[in-house]
Amino acid sequence: MTSLSNRLAPQALRERFVGEATAKFAAQVPDFVELQKLVTGNGGVFLNDHGAIRTADPALRELIVRAAGVIGLRKELDYSFPSKKLVSFDLQVLGEDSRQFKIFVSQVDLPAFPPDVARLIEADCAEQAAAVNHAPFVALLEKAEAEGGLGEADAERFVQHFVHKLMHRNGAPMKRSLLEAVAAVSGEAASALALGADFNHVTIDVYAAGFSGIEAMTAAMKQRGFRMLPAIQGAAGSLLRQTATIAATMATPVLEADGSVGSAQTEKQFVEIIERNQASNAWGGKLWAQDGAPLIFRNFLSANAEKIFDAASTKVAAKTE
Repeated sequence: MTSLSNRLAPQALRERFVGEATAKFAAQVPDFVELQKLVTGNGGVFLNDHGAIRTADPALRELIVRAAGVIGLRKELDYSFPSKKLVSFDLQVLGEDSRQFKIFVSQVDLPAFPPDVARLIEADCAEQAAAVNHAPFVALLEKAEAEGGLGEADAERFVQHFVHKLMHRNGAPMKRSLLEAVAAVSGEAASALALGADFNHVTIDVYAAGFSGIEAMTAAMKQRGFRMLPAIQGAAGSLLRQTATIAATMATPVLEADGSVGSAQTEKQFVEIIERNQASNAWGGKLWAQDGAPLIFRNFLSANAEKIFDAASTKVAAKTE
């Protein structure tokens, strides 16, 4: 058993996880690096509000939820997006601190797909699951759950597997026929399958970045050449306001009908910015924290997220010659 003095508790594990996952995201998404430069140049703090994961595999989703529990995140609210064929929930540090890192998990809603397409998705998930061994990771989960944390070496193994194995599309490339069939029903689900359970976006807090509001930060981003969604979600002064860059189109390996590896164009990862404001009760009254400060809204709004999903939607998976 790991001694208390040598054990990394959930908050410390969460910090390790956020650092590793953010570095991985930065290596994949040039817009994220440019946004870091913008925030630093503005004299702000680069506060990660949340990362978002999409998956079609229920077993993988549950493993992510279990791993999130080890880093101090708990499932809180559910969200539904019928037009996107996604159902979602947030993983939170429960309490009053809206600045804590969160994960927004979206599950591809298999019953919403035509049965033949759903079967193709399930087969792809099974192939990915067979390509990776999560047993050592599960052993670390069990140890962390029993002891309330992990020692240094185990913590490093835990974070590395979480970020680079769990949050990864494992196995052979997906079939082009699957990508096209899914994209015809939901571009967001197609992007999810193409990427795997990695962060499809990371979200930066507008106020921490040193901006007066989301309009000011959006204007600064546009001036720097970021391609943004056409509108900010959420009215001025509302609980939550969001917008995002548009995901770059990227070449993704796919298996062709003859078994060869080809390339399809997909949209997978983008950067979001978020403005969180004071929470209110059902009657519109402002809510206050136990210390008398404004209680900042820390969850999500389905109406906002619906439009943010448009930032990474693979509509056409055309063959690249």
